[in-house]
Amino acid sequence: MKKANILEFVSRFGTYMIVIILVGLGCVISDKFLSTTNLINILDAVSYLGILASGMALVTYCGQSVDLSTPSTIAVASFVSILTLRFGMIPMILCTLLSGALIGLFNGLIVGKFRINTVVWTLAVSFVFAGLIRVIFGSANIYVTTGNTRAFEQISRYRISGRIPLGVVVMVALMIGLHIFVSRSRIGRQLKLVGCSELVARYSGINVLRIITLSFVGSGMAAAITGLFIASLSKSACYNYGTGYEFRAITAVVLSGMVLDGGRGSIAGVLGGVLAIGLLNNIMTLLGLNSFLQDVVTGIVFIVIVWFTNYTKTKLEALNG
Repeated sequence: MKKANILEFVSRFGTYMIVIILVGLGCVISDKFLSTTNLINILDAVSYLGILASGMALVTYCGQSVDLSTPSTIAVASFVSILTLRFGMIPMILCTLLSGALIGLFNGLIVGKFRINTVVWTLAVSFVFAGLIRVIFGSANIYVTTGNTRAFEQISRYRISGRIPLGVVVMVALMIGLHIFVSRSRIGRQLKLVGCSELVARYSGINVLRIITLSFVGSGMAAAITGLFIASLSKSACYNYGTGYEFRAITAVVLSGMVLDGGRGSIAGVLGGVLAIGLLNNIMTLLGLNSFLQDVVTGIVFIVIVWFTNYTKTKLEALNG
């Protein structure tokens, strides 16, 4: 029983233990690691990832593994934001969010209704939308040309009190909101039950299709917000803006303690996973590692985390079973 308690503790709080270790390592490497400027830079560097991962976590928590259509959703959102900017900021933001919601709705209905493998389906959807974008717009970037350029740029450049980037505020606010929603609302409890066992959820009278669809809509909207920020930062739209984001988001979600078959973890843990990635990247930058080596290290970390998550889950089931 004692061993089970230790494994349960590590499973729940291991992410923040990693964060503490990385903070300690960063302090050893640089005496300016804990400076306000560096900490804000770390949060700023992972803010878009955090927004995306918070939405991805809904799909994982619901037992649908991962949403691999997010790169194309980000790209679609970037094009929608650029093309609708001429109608004003509010209509542009609403249209951008709607584009992500519609892609998520499409994914959720198909996966939930026909029980198609989530990874295969969302990957196929990503390829389809990426191809359509290139057919319609080509491979070149499309740039902002309307009179709302300055306001559009401020989405990614505005800083609260001159210091805290808007992206960081949105990430934290979104994670707090989703954490409360998942942990305290009726739909949040249904998400967990569907993630634990769809069969039990159905016998409990839960509309499983609706819950699965809602999780994908949330993921799509989070990806759209990410696409909006990226488009604002670059003042353009491009078919490959979301490339690579999905795997870093999956890493953050798995690092948080969530299991890919659902029912375990929390949004607060996802914030810890995102912080761990930000701290790790910052430390590797301070050590002078290039981006290729950073990718290698991140990949190794992901492999170790997946193995350890599976190990603790198996051991806990054996000890409690």
